[in-house]
Amino acid sequence: MKSLRRRVPLVRHAFVLLLVAALTCLTLAPAAGAESTMSQKVSSADPDTELATVENGEEPLETVSTEDYLAKLAQNEVMVSAEERAQIMVSSCWISTVYRGGKNRVGQWLWKYFQRMDYCRDGTRITSAHFYTRWAEVYMVGWSFKGHESLVSNGGRGSTQWRKRTQGVFCLVPYLQCIQESHPWVDLTVFGNGATSSSGGG
Repeated sequence: MKSLRRRVPLVRHAFVLLLVAALTCLTLAPAAGAESTMSQKVSSADPDTELATVENGEEPLETVSTEDYLAKLAQNEVMVSAEERAQIMVSSCWISTVYRGGKNRVGQWLWKYFQRMDYCRDGTRITSAHFYTRWAEVYMVGWSFKGHESLVSNGGRGSTQWRKRTQGVFCLVPYLQCIQESHPWVDLTVFGNGATSSSGGG
């Protein structure tokens, strides 16, 4: 009985030591996923998401019948004069779309920045210029479009040309801050004689 009583305090003491050691290990050990989170913060972005090259591009020029163009005006509740309507009827109507896009190191698209102009021309002048659109498309997780930054416009109906220049900003935000940022711009001019001219940068 005496030997049993002597052992009980020893057992209790050993148990306390084991409990303290276990609590110490839990306190010092990183939480689940903490190690990988830290390595992500100090490492660079995934090379597959990093911007490596930027290039310009354009979609094939599309032709639109004057009837479809006039129908689109009506659908969008765009009021035109009888003079403009008559000019459209003896014109050819077109859609011109250009873009600037970013790729990663293996040539995959990360994002593209577009602008599109719908217009009619008579061989000399722009006879109608009511439809203009600019937008962004993102193809890789981590990238986001932050918005348009600027827009320059000149020419238009009655002129020999119609020009638009727009700029936007894309950001690679894997950790709530930009790892990479790009400010692409695209510049497109369409002419009454059928020519087009485009450029891009940023």
